[in-house]
Amino acid sequence: MTTPLPNPDAIEVSSSPVRVVCRNGLCEITLNHPESRNALGVDMVDALTAAVAHASTDAETRVILITAAGEVFSAGGNLSNMTERLVAQPEAGGVDPIAVGNRRYGKFLELFSACPKPTVVAVRGAAMGGGAGLVCAADIAIGMQGARFGFPETAIGLVPAQILPFVAARIGVQHARRLMLTGERIGAQEALRIGMIDYFVDDPQTLQDRVTSITAMIAGCGPVALARTKQMLRTTFDMESWQTEGLPRYLDAASQLFAQQMRTEAIEGVAASRAKRRPNWTPPLQTGA
Repeated sequence: MTTPLPNPDAIEVSSSPVRVVCRNGLCEITLNHPESRNALGVDMVDALTAAVAHASTDAETRVILITAAGEVFSAGGNLSNMTERLVAQPEAGGVDPIAVGNRRYGKFLELFSACPKPTVVAVRGAAMGGGAGLVCAADIAIGMQGARFGFPETAIGLVPAQILPFVAARIGVQHARRLMLTGERIGAQEALRIGMIDYFVDDPQTLQDRVTSITAMIAGCGPVALARTKQMLRTTFDMESWQTEGLPRYLDAASQLFAQQMRTEAIEGVAASRAKRRPNWTPPLQTGA
């Protein structure tokens, strides 16, 4: 039997790039740049970080829910400003500015995954790259019929730098290999099969019903017990998967690789993607005998 969520006065913040509504113990954070397919640019990442940081310490919040406005959950990293990003050069002995920007998202994912409050993500439409990484970093993920998931980074000459450990932790290294080394897009039913999402639903009403059911079940659990259980799960993850280097050190190094790729191979990869052509490193495949 579940207990009702607390009933504080509703707090609503309606502004771009995220919309935040905290009511009855549920803090819903909505990605709110549908015109850019909810790309994870600096403004979006900073807003997500601020919203999750607040909800993590808010005594009234019991559950954090992330949704998205528009037809796309998130297209992933924002590459529309690639030219400007390439212009900025690292100072002598300094960190590449591109690496700094890339690492920003990893820091958000660290914050999100370490949040003491249970986190739920509800996905409608495509969740690509960093968007799929956000799904994998959540405690519980729900996908609706028609949702698509994928990691297109290598197809445009980039690497899935900040999201890789979170994806591998959720779906396993072999499934991560398959998806990241091929760029394959998968639907919600396949995502359910490999564990990327926990629930599959057919339509928006069923999605809302499932979210309501899950958040009510979470509300029936002790908040301290939930926080400590999450801490225990995270400690096990760190010990088993990152005991040699540690997650922050890995993500620091990964951001450097991302910057190197953006300054080299990805210039052609992104140009080809925008022109809807094969990149110049991709020869036509020969099939058959």
